[in-house]
Amino acid sequence: MKMRLLRRTDGTAAVEAAIFLPLIMLLTFGITDLGSAMFLRQQANAAAQAGATYAVINSSTGGTCFTMSAGCLSGIQTAMNNAAGSSSFCTGTVCTASIAGCTDGAPKCITVSVNYPLTPILPSTAYTWAASSTVSYIVVVRIA
Repeated sequence: MKMRLLRRTDGTAAVEAAIFLPLIMLLTFGITDLGSAMFLRQQANAAAQAGATYAVINSSTGGTCFTMSAGCLSGIQTAMNNAAGSSSFCTGTVCTASIAGCTDGAPKCITVSVNYPLTPILPSTAYTWAASSTVSYIVVVRIA
């Protein structure tokens, strides 16, 4: 009777799945979180660069970005949304642009910034790097 009980393998797969499934799920969600964070960083970087490029192209005398008009801000936001690949990327205060004197004394600099909130799938207790954070990129362009 004892030998027959030791040879039984009916529940082996269920026990193995119960042991390894949490580990596999943790790794899968962790890799997904990491990939999502990297993709978001690329989107935010591309958006900031596209907004700055738009500002430079339209900053000549008489251009919409020479005085940071509403048309310039709208154009920068559109360029940033297009670069991010989403028409709703720049919602609320995620994307900003301003014109002011430069820190080195030059008369005009345009500052384009992206501050996008990153919320991972897994809680930070599962992975130390998976805490909620903000992806930030700032591009400063001297135009005068």
